[in-house]
Amino acid sequence: MVPSELSALKAHEAQTWTGVELLVCAVLQLFLVFLAYRLDRSTAQQWFIPESACAILFGLCFGVVLKFCTPVQDDAMGLNPQVLFFGLLPPIILEAGFNMKKRGFFTNFSTILLLAIVGTLIATFVTGGALIWLGHMGWITALTPAEAYLYGALISAVDPIATLSVFKKSDAPPMLFNLVFGESVLNDGVAIVVFVLFQESIRKGVHEINSEAASNVIFQVIVILFGSILLAAVVCLVSAFMLKHADPSLQLYPSYEISIILLSAYISYVVGDLAGLSGIVALFFSGVLMSHYHLTTISQESATALKHLLSTLAFLAENFIFLYLGVSVVAYSGAFKWDWAFIAWQMLILLVARACNTFPLCTLANCGRKEQIPFSFMVVIWFSGLRGAIAFALALNIWTINGDHAGVIKSSTLFTVMSTTLVFGMLTGPLLTSLGLVKVSKSAPLSLRPEAVKLLDEMDQNDNEHGFEESPPSPQHARERLNASNQGMHGLWTSVDEKYLMPLFGRSSPDGALPPPPTPSGFGR
Repeated sequence: MVPSELSALKAHEAQTWTGVELLVCAVLQLFLVFLAYRLDRSTAQQWFIPESACAILFGLCFGVVLKFCTPVQDDAMGLNPQVLFFGLLPPIILEAGFNMKKRGFFTNFSTILLLAIVGTLIATFVTGGALIWLGHMGWITALTPAEAYLYGALISAVDPIATLSVFKKSDAPPMLFNLVFGESVLNDGVAIVVFVLFQESIRKGVHEINSEAASNVIFQVIVILFGSILLAAVVCLVSAFMLKHADPSLQLYPSYEISIILLSAYISYVVGDLAGLSGIVALFFSGVLMSHYHLTTISQESATALKHLLSTLAFLAENFIFLYLGVSVVAYSGAFKWDWAFIAWQMLILLVARACNTFPLCTLANCGRKEQIPFSFMVVIWFSGLRGAIAFALALNIWTINGDHAGVIKSSTLFTVMSTTLVFGMLTGPLLTSLGLVKVSKSAPLSLRPEAVKLLDEMDQNDNEHGFEESPPSPQHARERLNASNQGMHGLWTSVDEKYLMPLFGRSSPDGALPPPPTPSGFGR
C-alpha cells in the first residue's frame, strides 16, 4: 500500500472512530439526563450524588472501552483545548450570569470580590511557593518558579458545580449559596488572567518570579478585570439599545431576538480574549446585564425560551466536560506524567491554601457586614473549593519548555478535579447536615411541592424585575428605599439606573413588566 493510501486509510479510521466517540457521548448524555431527573426527585439529601460525579464515572467506563477497542494513540489528547474554551465554556459562563439571582449576588458583592480576587491571589502564591520549596527539598518534581505559580493559578480556579447542586437540593441558606456561587464565577476569571500572565512569562523565557513581577501580576489582574467589566457593559448596552429601538415587529420573531442576544454575548467573550482581557468575566457580566436590560425589551416568548435554552446548553456542556475528563484519565493517559508524590503533596497544599484565604478573608469581611458570616459558613466555603472545567481546560492548554513538567501538571490537575468532584461533592450533603445548616426530611423535595413551584416562579419574576436590588420592593416602598440608600453605592446605582439607563436601554414602563407581543397588524402593508 502506497503512503498516500495508508494516510487516507488512517484518516478515514480516525474520522470513523470520532463519530463513534460522539455517538457514545450522546448516549451517555441521554443516560445522564434521566439520572439527573431521578436525582432531582430523590429525597436522599444526606448522600446526594452530583450529576458531575456520575458523568466522571461514566467517562471512566467509556475510557476503558476506548483504550482497548479503538486505534487512538496513547499520547493523544483527543479534544482540542480550544473547543473547550470557545465552544463548551461560553454557555456555562453565560448561563451563570444570565440566570443568577442578582439580589443575593450584589448584596454580598464586596465579600465576593474579596474572596474572588484577593483569595485567588493568596491561593496562587501559597500553592506556588509551597511547590517551589518542596521541589528544592527534592520531594517532588522540581518546577521552575514560573511553572509553580502557573500551576498555582490554574488549580486555584474553583468550580463547585457539585456543591451548588447539593445546596439547591438541600435548601441551604441563601447567603451561603450566594457567597459560594459568586466567588466561583469571578474566581474563574481571576485564575485565568493570572494563568495567562505566568504563561506569557514562560514563553518569554522568564522563569524566576520576584516581588516586582508578582506586584505587576496583581496590578494587571485588577486592570484586566475592570476592563473586562467595562467591555461587557459597552457591548451589552449597544445591543440593548438596538433591541430597545428596533422595529416592534421584531418581537414576532423570537429566533432573531435570541440570536441578537447570544451573538452579542459571544462577541464580548471573543473580543475580551483577543484584547488581552478576561473573556470569562466579560461574558459573565454580559449575562448579568442582558438579563437586566434585554429581557425587558424582548417578547415574553423569547425571554422564556432564552432562559431554558441557556440552561439546557450549560447542562449539556458541563456534562460533556466531565465525561471527557473521565475518558482522559484512561484513554489519553499517555499524555500525562504521573508523579504520585507531587499529587499527594499538592492535594494537601490545596486544602491549606484554601484555608489561608477563606477563613481570614471571611473574618475580615465580617468587619464591614451587618449580616455576619458564621464560622459554619466559612467551613462550607472552604470545603466547597472543588476544581472542575476551568482548571481542566487550562491544564490542557498549558505550555512549558520541559515537557515532563507539563505532563506532571496535567496529571495532577486531572486527579485533583476528579477526586474533589467525587469525594468533596458527595460529602457536601453530610457536612451541611452535621453543621446544622439543613434539616433532613423524608418528605418530597422542595422542588416537587406545588407551593414551592409557585414561590420559585414569583422569586424569578421579582428577580428579573428588580435585577440589581437586594429585595423586591413594593411600588410604595421603592421610593423610600431609594431616598434612604442614596448615601451608598447601591443607592447611587439604583438612581442612575432608574433615571437614565433603564429608560434608554430597557423597559419604558415603571412596573418592569415585559412588553406584550405585537399583533400581526404591526407589519407594514
